[in-house]
Amino acid sequence: MKMRRALSICVVLLAGSVGNLFVHTVHVAAATPIPANTCQTDTSPNCRSYIVPTTWRDPSNQLVNIYLEVRHLTDSGGTIIPAPVILTYTPYAILGRNGDAAHWNSLGYTRAYADVVGTGNSGGCWDYGGPAEKQTAYDLIEAIAAQPWSNGKIGMLGGSYDGTTQYAAAVTHPPHLTTIVPEAAIDRWYDYAFAGGIRYFHTNEFLGYEGVGTAGDEGIDTPLGFDFGLAIPPPVDNTDPMWTQRFTSHFNVCQQVEHTMYGYSQTPDYNQFWLDRDYLKDLPTVTIPVLVATNFGDWNVKQVDGWQAYHALTNSVFARMYFGSRWHGHGVPPGSAYSATLDKWFAHWLQGANNGLEQTLAPVTSATTDSSGPSHDSYSSGPEPAPNNLPLYLSHAADGTWALSPQGGVAPAGSPPATFQWTGTNTETNDVLHPFANVPNGGGTYITFTSPVLTRDVRLFGEPVLHLWSTVQQQWVTYTPFLIDFDPSKYSGSGAATTSTMANAIPAMTRGWLDSRYRNGLSSQVLVTPGQPFSENIALWPQDYTLRAGHRLILVVSTETTEWDVPKPYGTPGLPTVQLNYEQGQSYVTLPIVGVSSADALFTSAPVQTPEASGAALLLLIPGAAGFGLLLKRRRAT
Repeated sequence: MKMRRALSICVVLLAGSVGNLFVHTVHVAAATPIPANTCQTDTSPNCRSYIVPTTWRDPSNQLVNIYLEVRHLTDSGGTIIPAPVILTYTPYAILGRNGDAAHWNSLGYTRAYADVVGTGNSGGCWDYGGPAEKQTAYDLIEAIAAQPWSNGKIGMLGGSYDGTTQYAAAVTHPPHLTTIVPEAAIDRWYDYAFAGGIRYFHTNEFLGYEGVGTAGDEGIDTPLGFDFGLAIPPPVDNTDPMWTQRFTSHFNVCQQVEHTMYGYSQTPDYNQFWLDRDYLKDLPTVTIPVLVATNFGDWNVKQVDGWQAYHALTNSVFARMYFGSRWHGHGVPPGSAYSATLDKWFAHWLQGANNGLEQTLAPVTSATTDSSGPSHDSYSSGPEPAPNNLPLYLSHAADGTWALSPQGGVAPAGSPPATFQWTGTNTETNDVLHPFANVPNGGGTYITFTSPVLTRDVRLFGEPVLHLWSTVQQQWVTYTPFLIDFDPSKYSGSGAATTSTMANAIPAMTRGWLDSRYRNGLSSQVLVTPGQPFSENIALWPQDYTLRAGHRLILVVSTETTEWDVPKPYGTPGLPTVQLNYEQGQSYVTLPIVGVSSADALFTSAPVQTPEASGAALLLLIPGAAGFGLLLKRRRAT
């Protein structure tokens, strides 16, 4: 899994039966003092390790123990004293633990890292985010709360997988879990593997502003990288009396075959396996304070998970969302402003500090940006903007080009069909480099629809949706639409010879995916009738992005973008043509635009300044916080 790059040790799949499936039932672990041991590698005088018993049983029916390493708060004489605990439940022990402990100790907290079940020094089987992780997280939190060195208040912190385990814990409602700060976190594991029933593959973000550090943001190595990577190395703290049991459990036949079967399926129905790993559906039951943080440019975990998690937290007493911009990738919003917010958050909720957090931290902190990159990030804080969903219709212009038009209606008689070929070879990079090089008569591998020139700066905030009617000579088809901010300063030539001159123009503004079999929902497949038009709505992942006056918006539609997704073979040779139906104004894309009430105004009004959040009670520009943004779609303004 990349998330933080999991070791992709692709060992031959272990033979044997699929491990037992467990039903998630929360049990309360025994609240007794746990003996302290020396830490494995940390030589700090305030570091102790603990073997925490849980109520979860591995496939051999042995109770699973979790390894916990703690940097304690001490008094001036070095004596360990009770304190609130900031916990991370992580599979990345091989990369180190408690690297930020000095910071949190200095602020009055005990810092704790525990190895996820089936990884590091913990026993049991790695469970791909399933019931074992939820139950052991619950037991771990309650066991920590009962220790003499804890004051009973537990917060959780961490990014990527370390953020994901916070959702796993929160939906089980441990009584002593006081707050969580999931950063760049998965809210349901299906979304890390698939989008609309299509398997994620790789990326081309490294060609743009995010740089080479995103070259591994693929996700294709999960679950293999865990089952046959991070879950393989056995516990190494062999001085502990429980070591033999934990060592043995790492070599049980677990659920490796099952994980692989579901994680790489060509037809991934949303069944009980995925429901067991779906925290999103249970987030409305979470009542504790939650700070959701990520970046709009996170194409590893995908920004949509932070977006939808925040909007699901309808019963949290204090939910806030903090997003970095489109040009910042997997991780936390950069800059000192977010770090200061984090410190203030834990001080308020774990230490009871009367620091004004609830009065000053608005529901949404968000960065909009544009085609010039992160240097143009612009930060605002306030209630969630209320964009208008403006339609642009797929159409054929009088000059013979394919267009995005603010005007719908019936196409003139004799308008050509909008067709292209389903080959399994199309790439986003090629399409952006040559946006108008569509092969005449539908012979190309993609088709583009281009808007008129914008006459004003336009802020897009939320999820664009492609409402598409199409016809194929198959029972299903995949679509991978994406939007391009066409900045004329980054292109040369004209017509079909138009070519990008800058690599940072290549990554699309946003993208979407859908296998037509899942157009009515992910739980079951619905086939189409070959040769008959059918409709589907394809959501593109949310953004906070400003399109500048003088630019155009381009919608690209193809059946695959092979840098990003694993193509599905369409089957019958000789019938690869896809036809998009537009003649009755039935196909269009809706854009969530702030401060503009009609699509016509995008192209006819005099240029104006970039619109800010509609109805915002507070507008706060945050200097020095390079890259940071946020979205919201439901939220109270307090």
